[in-house]
Amino acid sequence: MAKIQASGYSPTIKKRALSRKLVELREQCGMTTSEVCKRLHWSPSKLNYIEKAKWVDPNSDAVADLCELYGVSPADTQSLIELTREARQRGWWRKYNNVFRDDFVGLEAGAAEIRTFESVFIPGLLQVPGYIQMVTRIAGIEDPDEIGRHVDARLQRQKILTRRRDPSRLKALIDENALLRISDREVLGDQVQHLIDMSARLNIDIQVLTIADGIYPGTSEPFVHLRFPDPTDRDIIYLETTVDDRMLEEKDELARYMVRFDRMCAAALDPVATYEHLTRLIE
Repeated sequence: MAKIQASGYSPTIKKRALSRKLVELREQCGMTTSEVCKRLHWSPSKLNYIEKAKWVDPNSDAVADLCELYGVSPADTQSLIELTREARQRGWWRKYNNVFRDDFVGLEAGAAEIRTFESVFIPGLLQVPGYIQMVTRIAGIEDPDEIGRHVDARLQRQKILTRRRDPSRLKALIDENALLRISDREVLGDQVQHLIDMSARLNIDIQVLTIADGIYPGTSEPFVHLRFPDPTDRDIIYLETTVDDRMLEEKDELARYMVRFDRMCAAALDPVATYEHLTRLIE
């Protein structure tokens, strides 16, 4: 069996790697999902949750049963069970289920590169506490303790950019509207200064799409593009909407958003010009 790539900081990524490997093993055996469910007396939904990485706590017994059915060697079975244990670990974000409503933050925590476009808000990885408090209140949350949890959760999330070992690389495109909508001058000053400071880091590029430059190509919903250290892991395009969130993984879907992002980068101020523009905003 090919070496299992499960390095990184995120149990969510390890869960994804485990599911991918189990699908590969089933396909190598030439078995359909229906055949697996019939042989193991499982419901179709159980196998679907395993293969789609939707299970909350990966189960070692279920993995062992699949390995036995697929004829996996004892050594490889043990490797997969160890990966199952790692995937079952609780990421820090599990403490904030009322803040983060899906697996996105767990996937983001394991990303090598993050490309994000925002038209209304400052990207979450670049928000300062005052700004987080402001947008949390706008969302209808008034309880001080709950607001504090949102601040703590988002600041914890941002550590992927500043950790000593293999910090994630961030390329952020921000519509200038997101800055001009900050009516509190103190919050605006803190937020812009933070963008300036973060843009000085080698792993972070920030570009602003200015109002003065008019309409830019690809204008539509915000999105995040995640790339992972393991080349066998598919990239993800994440779309957050009021109704639900979507994660796109098909090659044609990824290609469309990558083209959009590149076109917007070409229309935006480059990182040096963005630094100068941001500096003028708080002079």
